[in-house]
Amino acid sequence: MASSFRAAGLAGRRLFALSARPERTVASKRPTLMRGLRLLGVSLLALYVAAVGVGVVAETLPWSPAMIVALALAQATPVILVIYRPIAAWWLSLLAALPYLILVGLSAEQVADEAFWPWSVAGIVAHLFVAVLVAYQVPPPVYLAQWLITAVVAVAAETIFTGRAQINNGLVLSGLYAVGLAGVAIARWLRDVRRELRHQVGLTERERSQRTVLEERTRIARELHDVVAHHMSVIAVQAEAAPYRVSALDPAATESFASIRQNALAALTETRQILGMLRSEQDSDNRYAPQPTLADLDQLFGNCRSAGLTLKTGIRGDVRDLPEQVELIAYRVIQEALSNVIRHAPGADVEVDVAYGPAELDLRVANSPSPAAGRLSPVVAAGHGLTGMRERAAVLGASLRAGRRDDGWYEVAMSLPVDRR
Repeated sequence: MASSFRAAGLAGRRLFALSARPERTVASKRPTLMRGLRLLGVSLLALYVAAVGVGVVAETLPWSPAMIVALALAQATPVILVIYRPIAAWWLSLLAALPYLILVGLSAEQVADEAFWPWSVAGIVAHLFVAVLVAYQVPPPVYLAQWLITAVVAVAAETIFTGRAQINNGLVLSGLYAVGLAGVAIARWLRDVRRELRHQVGLTERERSQRTVLEERTRIARELHDVVAHHMSVIAVQAEAAPYRVSALDPAATESFASIRQNALAALTETRQILGMLRSEQDSDNRYAPQPTLADLDQLFGNCRSAGLTLKTGIRGDVRDLPEQVELIAYRVIQEALSNVIRHAPGADVEVDVAYGPAELDLRVANSPSPAAGRLSPVVAAGHGLTGMRERAAVLGASLRAGRRDDGWYEVAMSLPVDRR
């Protein structure tokens, strides 16, 4: 009961909120062609209401031209005002009809079978237009109250000035008003459906984006799990074999090697427990597959050439085996950079440069603008490939740069710190 009273009070306040602004006005600060056309249409409708109102009042009432024009403008003003103050425009539209209703009723010579038509055509058009626009922006209790007020005014005009109840065009206006409200209810429902759909689409896109990032991080974690597990296994084996390879070890050293082995196995077990769950079921068949290294680049380059890329490759410096994690990350970064070229610049010329330095491994993948630019639809992507490359680089404290050069080529470059073996 209390909530019903609160709702009624809120509807009453909205009904008399003369200073309320519309949710979305055609007179926006950012003009567009569509808003300009809407404003032009409203202006033309206001001119029509004023012109028709002048003609109807001149034929009906023996007024001076100035009074006729004033009444016609009073009926046309709400058509413009509704785009700035909708509630005030509705009340003005209703009140502007009252002088015409009263004067027509007083001046008409009523006979027993004479119909009374107090609403002018211009008044009907103006009031319906304003009422429909207002109903689209206010809650249902408010526009239903406005409809009832309009119907009461129509019946009251008939009763007061004729002393009898009969069908007049005020009731016709009320019927058209009801039809307009039904259309508004359908339009509001469709608007809410579209709004909810856009909201759900936005949620889906954000969830997809987050899932892509998580999948990339999970893949990196799985690769690190393999590398860490390998090294911990090696440490455990070497610690166990050390007492047999070195003769005459004192008991303290033997105990230290045993402790190293025990801690390595414990760390290996905990690592597998924590990171092993990141492997999905479809990865189970490839759980122990060897990870790619820089020695596999030739096969990667061959696959890219088959996909239509024109590759120019170069490997410089002291080519040697690097730590597994370094080679894996370097391979994955080159692979992802080439995949981005295939997706976003099909048919482009590509340069891949791998430089072995004394304490770093420098990678560079650059591609020319796609010859198909403008003819092919761009592949939709959210930049997760580049995010994955940066996360891989951050694992080893490396720096990664990606962007367009002055000559128009797009370049991905990374420098990985390494230790000479």
